[in-house]
Amino acid sequence: MVWGGRRLEEFGKRLHNQGHFGESWEISGHPLHVSRVAEGPLRGRLLTDLLASHARELYGASPPPGRFPLLVKLLDCRDLLSIQVHPSDPLARRLAGEEFGKTEAWVVLAAEPEGKVYAGLAAGVTRADVERGLAEGNLERCLHAVTPRPGDCLFLPAGTVHAVGGGVLLAEVQQTSDATFRLYDWNRPGPDGKPRELHVDKALESIDWSAGPVEPAKGESLGGLPEGVRGERLVRCRYFLLDRVRAEAPFELPAPGHLSLWVVLTGVATLAGGGYQRAFGPGETVMAPACRDDLRWEPDGPATLLAATLP
Repeated sequence: MVWGGRRLEEFGKRLHNQGHFGESWEISGHPLHVSRVAEGPLRGRLLTDLLASHARELYGASPPPGRFPLLVKLLDCRDLLSIQVHPSDPLARRLAGEEFGKTEAWVVLAAEPEGKVYAGLAAGVTRADVERGLAEGNLERCLHAVTPRPGDCLFLPAGTVHAVGGGVLLAEVQQTSDATFRLYDWNRPGPDGKPRELHVDKALESIDWSAGPVEPAKGESLGGLPEGVRGERLVRCRYFLLDRVRAEAPFELPAPGHLSLWVVLTGVATLAGGGYQRAFGPGETVMAPACRDDLRWEPDGPATLLAATLP
């Protein structure tokens, strides 16, 4: 990625010797990059194969149709992403040929002092203002700017204009979609030395003009957790629930009988139950299927985990 860096190596990702890398697709059923089972008797099987043969074990009693609905990423935004917007489900099908639109949430893992997030249109900005900003080359003045801090969560429904960069490391949970329409790319060359393609008309059609500035989400405390474990719900939307758990003591998975995707952000924690036991460190991601309601996390000292579940 033209805007990426090398910091994904801090999370154990093996990068080529040269180049900039922006994204690690941790769990994906998207045709561009389909995840494979890493360990155990099903090692090497594609996630799409598991959906075809083990949907009820993965999802529970009511498997959703179509592709695996969630995509989990780690992002290294060394430079600013393009100013962009993702379409809603109907617009994604019509304008991008994608099954799903792209509602997403970011959790800031690290941020340099010059880091920046543009999240939503500034208050009162209209389509005419955006078109004027595009013509004059100063579109960023139409956007709401946030100084990112580690731990911040920003929820970006489809239709939200956004960009991020300047040394920001993120965990991202989103719908399974690669539908992105660029409004403006800072007049920089792409990896081939030529400007990257813009999609101004499609982006303007996809913007939710009724949505205003986006501020970091205020989490809601999760109850029912044991002493030494604190949890908060960062996002609740029609596509996913996103929780953050800070633990110094063992705890059972909060939503037994539901598929959940877990990313270890800090510390080390062991996922154990029913003869399974495996330690996970920062940047490692695991999918707990609905059929395994006997699993628990056992942190080795303080650990922070991110969990995405289907609503």
